[in-house]
Amino acid sequence: MENKEIDILDILIIIAKHKKFVIITTLIVSVIAVIYSLLTTQYWTSTATILPAQEQRSQASFISSSLRGFGSSLLGGTLQTQGMDLVTIMKSRTFSEDVVRKFNLIKYLKIDNPDSLISMELAVRALKKKISKIKINEETGVISISIETKDRFLSSKIANYYWQLLDKYNREIRMTKGKQSRIFIEERLYQIKNELDSLAMKINEFQKRNKTIDLNQQTIKLINSYSDLISQKMNIEIEIEYNKEFLDSYSPIIQSLIKKKQIIDKKIKEIELSEDNLKPKYILNIDDIPDLSLKYAYLKLNYQIKQNLYEFLYPQYESAKIEEIKDLPTIEVIDKAIPAGLRSRPKRAKLCIISFMLSLFLSSLYVYTNEMLKTSGRNKKIKQIFDEIRDHNKINE
Repeated sequence: MENKEIDILDILIIIAKHKKFVIITTLIVSVIAVIYSLLTTQYWTSTATILPAQEQRSQASFISSSLRGFGSSLLGGTLQTQGMDLVTIMKSRTFSEDVVRKFNLIKYLKIDNPDSLISMELAVRALKKKISKIKINEETGVISISIETKDRFLSSKIANYYWQLLDKYNREIRMTKGKQSRIFIEERLYQIKNELDSLAMKINEFQKRNKTIDLNQQTIKLINSYSDLISQKMNIEIEIEYNKEFLDSYSPIIQSLIKKKQIIDKKIKEIELSEDNLKPKYILNIDDIPDLSLKYAYLKLNYQIKQNLYEFLYPQYESAKIEEIKDLPTIEVIDKAIPAGLRSRPKRAKLCIISFMLSLFLSSLYVYTNEMLKTSGRNKKIKQIFDEIRDHNKINE
């Protein structure tokens, strides 16, 4: 403990001995730090915070459950997934180039390259690495858009432009998807409507030609059950075809629909097959229907299938038409970016304090080390003198 106290005391004595050097050095470095902090470029950060719109989060629409699941994948499923999708869009190259052009960031960044492609590439890189910082809070789903530039007003303008451009992009995408859905369903509705009209005419002609034919309750039950299954199968096939326009064949949504279709196919075969172990006991076998009634039953069956399919698709068609013309916000702006009141850097007080402490420490370390080296040199000379005297005395003896 005594050695430590003596060492500390020695250090303080050495520093006090060279206090003039320590004080002057510390003052010079501190003054330089103050001047640097005053003259260096100031940067200002503005931040906007947003969320996916409530409509997207709730997914309230007329679309059926499976199509609604697909619809949610366009603009996100869970809140976190939606947020990540929005962040990905804002970090995309197309998005970044739009921002660069809008605010002429090539000039702002002082990029002077005759090749416009290289200039744009450098500007986009600088925008992503130095100017913009876009992140999402994984717990709340809140997205923050922070922009740092040399101009406080430019920072706020760029931050606000990000969410404005994002909202515009999402609206266009939503209306485009709505149009694609509307065209897709419209074509099938037109085809089914024609088939319904044709079947209605055939049923009418059949009734006129064969007078009135009454179907028993078992046959009616068979037609209803069979037509419901066929309609469900066709509905799923339409959903699969529609989803394949946008999703990979191995997507969980498509795989789920395929499994559902396989189950329905199995049920249909149970009705169609005549084997006792497969056909359901509560339904009359199709082969047991009399010939004339069978023809009429088949006409009614086909008509019922098309009717069910039409009833399924028409609400989807109306929903797609609404999506096509709907122009509602796709994001909720929690905080718009405003010009910053305080600069983000340099932190003058922090810079000056760190410079003062560092210069004081280094100058003290310097004088202490220098003194130790000098003392060590003197000790060696004294030792050398004593050694010479001792050697001389030995010779005289």
